[in-house]
Amino acid sequence: MSRQVKNRWRLPTMASYQGQYLYMALTLVAALIFIAWAGHRYVGQTTEKQIARIASRTTAQEHAARLQQQLQDLEQGLGQQIIEPGSVPEPELKKMLAQLDARFRVLAQDLDEQDTDQDVLQGFISSTDLSAFRYEAMSFLHISRNNMLRFPSSYIMRAYMQPRSRAIKDTLDNLIYQTPEATQENSFSHLAYQARHTWQQLLSEFRLLVANRFSVFSDTPQDGMASRTYNVQLYLEQMRAILKKLEHTSPPENSLPLPEGNWQHLYQNIDQWEKHYGDLVSSLNSDNWRQDLYMFKASLQPKIKTMKASLASLQNRLGAQASRDITELTDSTSRLSQAILVMAIVGALLIISAYYYLKFRVIKPMSDTAHALRQEASGDSQVVIPIPKLKETRDLVEAFGEMRRQVIKREQRLDHLAHHDPLTRLPNRLLFKDRLEHALQIAARHNTMISCLFLDLDNFKQINDTLGHLAGDELLIAVAHRLKKVIRGSDTIARLGGDEFAILLEDIHEKAFARNISRKILEALQEPYIINNQEFHITASVGIATAPFDDNQSDDLLRDADAAMYEAKRRGKNNFQFFTGDLLHKANQQLDLEQRLRKAVQNNEFLYHYQPIISTSNGQLIAVEALMRWQPEDGDIVYPDTFIEPLKNLSLELRRKLGDHLFQQVNQVQSAALQQHGIPLRVAMNLSCTVLRDPTRHRDMINSIARLEFPSLINLEITEDTLMEDLANARALLGELRQLGIPLALDDFGTGQSSLNHLRSFPFDSIKIDREFVRNISTEPEDAILVQAIVQLAHSFNMKVVAEGVETETQKRYLMDIDCDYLQGFLISKPLPEQQLLELLATYSNSGN
Repeated sequence: MSRQVKNRWRLPTMASYQGQYLYMALTLVAALIFIAWAGHRYVGQTTEKQIARIASRTTAQEHAARLQQQLQDLEQGLGQQIIEPGSVPEPELKKMLAQLDARFRVLAQDLDEQDTDQDVLQGFISSTDLSAFRYEAMSFLHISRNNMLRFPSSYIMRAYMQPRSRAIKDTLDNLIYQTPEATQENSFSHLAYQARHTWQQLLSEFRLLVANRFSVFSDTPQDGMASRTYNVQLYLEQMRAILKKLEHTSPPENSLPLPEGNWQHLYQNIDQWEKHYGDLVSSLNSDNWRQDLYMFKASLQPKIKTMKASLASLQNRLGAQASRDITELTDSTSRLSQAILVMAIVGALLIISAYYYLKFRVIKPMSDTAHALRQEASGDSQVVIPIPKLKETRDLVEAFGEMRRQVIKREQRLDHLAHHDPLTRLPNRLLFKDRLEHALQIAARHNTMISCLFLDLDNFKQINDTLGHLAGDELLIAVAHRLKKVIRGSDTIARLGGDEFAILLEDIHEKAFARNISRKILEALQEPYIINNQEFHITASVGIATAPFDDNQSDDLLRDADAAMYEAKRRGKNNFQFFTGDLLHKANQQLDLEQRLRKAVQNNEFLYHYQPIISTSNGQLIAVEALMRWQPEDGDIVYPDTFIEPLKNLSLELRRKLGDHLFQQVNQVQSAALQQHGIPLRVAMNLSCTVLRDPTRHRDMINSIARLEFPSLINLEITEDTLMEDLANARALLGELRQLGIPLALDDFGTGQSSLNHLRSFPFDSIKIDREFVRNISTEPEDAILVQAIVQLAHSFNMKVVAEGVETETQKRYLMDIDCDYLQGFLISKPLPEQQLLELLATYSNSGN
């Protein structure tokens, strides 16, 4: 024990700066020790108390700030629930409320420990009613997930208005079906048809009224609702006037007798419908037409605002009190500074005396050491750092060495981040290119081969869209892990971005090695993946380029592998392809074509040709299909097979410009047909898959149709293959179009993978039988039977059928015999430019069809 005490109080040696200075300062220390002790005691007591209080209030302020952020996050989450119901799961909301409650308790405990802040605590607790807020938040979530609770008007429509509407329609239909066709304008049958038509128009205006309430057509729904309310009232008056006239009109002699009480039942249903319609309009015009929005604005948001204000006031109070504590601490230190001033005057004498001593024994050796360290830091590895004599200088050199080692480690970490993908930990494009260039140099020097593999996952977007990007990231990590197992340790695998990977195979002797590696990669990737407890399968397309046979430059070799990969995708995916000169030629041609297409869109070189569609019952032209053509300024017409796929690669701005130009042409031909020949021309247009896949373009499509002069004369056609690309987005867009009354047709029926399922799942009005089936109906009995089955199937779904590619009279007669509704093909007419179509319409107009 005595030895430990002796070691602790042993004086430093004279070999250190501390020892030399200590012996020189003994006289000063002895004179000032009393002042230092007194000042230390006073400041220590005061400072400890004030610092503890400041720290306590600082902690409380931090908790209050976190509470404000949590309230902000909760408010944003509840607001998002209004915009996108279901975006806030109930467990997540409960978790957020529990965290909020826990944070409030922690803050209250912090305030309770500060005995001088009881008024602050009581004010804060009295302004915060968290239990009531929690109950209202859970009620809000329940309401937002239930459309019947969220929109009170929905119950009125479903429970009261729809049964009356069906009863009115059924009664009118019975009046029509039980009487012969109308022969004169004011006949009983004519008035019955007029009544049903008026009721259908009334229901259309009613649907538009509801759509305006939901801001489908305008950001100012009240204006649209007022207009539609007026129209509904007009139609109600017209309906009653027609029914009154119909009631006093005698039915034809050969009609069936009307049911007893028919008119009384009809009037009662109309009165009941009008009564509930008034209740619905009142509900839609009230503040709580949408219960979740009303609850959020009237209750939840004010409570959140109150809690935020309470927290802000609490922070201000705590800050003010902390400032007072700091002022008291400052006053204490000010008094201490006076004592230190006295000590400084006395100590200055000793410092002046020690200056010359320090200059030659301390400063100069340290300056020499610093100069040597600067030289080493500048890269001079030959510099010799002098051996310090003083302990402090040796500590400085050792600290510099440690710092230098830490800097090197950080540089290595930064270099790794700059050259590796943060998700998969694989080399990135920059590092891969560097290794590829180095491998090319070595291969050229040693006359060896290397191969560059470009790999892209097939249909990766579907997994991202189905499970989300987090699941997509898990899949990419799993793919990277499998690729590592396949390649050699001397080879390089990199993630270039998205779902694209590149592999460098060095020091190979034949292309067969790259072929074998590619096969192993495809086999490894085909094994099932388990993500979120679901099993998934994915394939890849691989392109292979080899140096020195294909290219000797890194960028060119990677470009060649990329071109080969696209060739693999074109050949059905899940395979690999070697680069050939033809692929480069095709790539250059594709690039040239895309440049020409961009110029063509700018110059409005695209136009529509229109192919007539006729009815089999009377030969009347019922519609035309708009088929896109490209008419270059200096060339012949180009057909879609050449340009339709490259068009999808153009920018969104150019695709919108092209769409506006084509819609303008449709508007022009419809106006000309009506003005010149009195024919309301229905035009069928193909719906692009790029529009279907991109939800942001759905609104563009709907707005473009709404801007047309005759939007009700537009039919939209969509192929089965397009549906399969993105079923969720397809369902959303087609549902909106159907609600607007736009007829929809399923094109190329029979060539897809699940045609029957599409008929059940999507709101199609008609189907078009692919020309491949129509072509062989006169020579192949199986095709003839299949076409007949398609017609019967469509009719069972209450859909019309259009047969494409009708080219012979035999085909036409067969299709008429099996009750196919409409015909389209070269036998009827080839696709015609606008002027020729108008001339053809003149013949229909003159013939009375």
